[in-house]
Amino acid sequence: MSRHPDQTTPTEVPMDRLLSFTDQDPAVRAEATPTVDEPALGLRRDGRWAVAFVRPTHTHGISLMLRGDAPLLRELAASSPFASWSDRARAKGANAVTLPRTAEDIGLIAGEPSRWEFMSTTEVVPVAAPRGLVELPAADRAEIQALLDEHNPGTDGQPFARPRQRWVGVRDERGALLAVGCCEPESSGAPVLAGITVVPSARGLGLGRAVTAELTRVAVAEHGWSTLGMYSRNDRAREVYRSLGYVVHAEWSSGRLA
Repeated sequence: MSRHPDQTTPTEVPMDRLLSFTDQDPAVRAEATPTVDEPALGLRRDGRWAVAFVRPTHTHGISLMLRGDAPLLRELAASSPFASWSDRARAKGANAVTLPRTAEDIGLIAGEPSRWEFMSTTEVVPVAAPRGLVELPAADRAEIQALLDEHNPGTDGQPFARPRQRWVGVRDERGALLAVGCCEPESSGAPVLAGITVVPSARGLGLGRAVTAELTRVAVAEHGWSTLGMYSRNDRAREVYRSLGYVVHAEWSSGRLA
């Protein structure tokens, strides 16, 4: 007998069983928080699966996340159990949604979506550390924030806004910051990279790659893997991440919940 039998209608899935239900999907592992009170809603058929779950985020509030086979996701989202489930989630503050780009036509996103990619790696690719690569203390918060505000205002990086953030940077011989980046735990506990930024005058020197490599090295050593989200338009960053062993697991569309 299958561990997860086929279903004719969506059923609730406890959050601590969601990873098993989704066959250990890396995106679900990174984004689903086991301690969320609201159970997920799932549908399985012929070896395929689709799920919807509540996803608390550090910077974008509470959202709904849909993951799985696109036809099953359309069936899931059109069902009466989903309507009741999403109403409960909205009542608890959910106001955004993330779903696969292949299921963008479901109609849950209001307006033009933001498109991004989820990547992860379990590899550590050796990269020579440049002179001036340092760990940045909380006392440098204002300096890091000023760099992000000027050179990467759309980033999700929030210097020392939460516990267990690790910021590293590269300083020139005069002590000026040329590059920064952070690793912190997601709400799920997964280590996620954010805020990787290089000032324009220092681009092309491999500093962003070195910062990413250092953050990845420690994340893999401590957690067994490292994750990140990248705006899909950022082709240059994608090349850097792939060169460090990162693999795209999901292409997402996100936006305000319709």
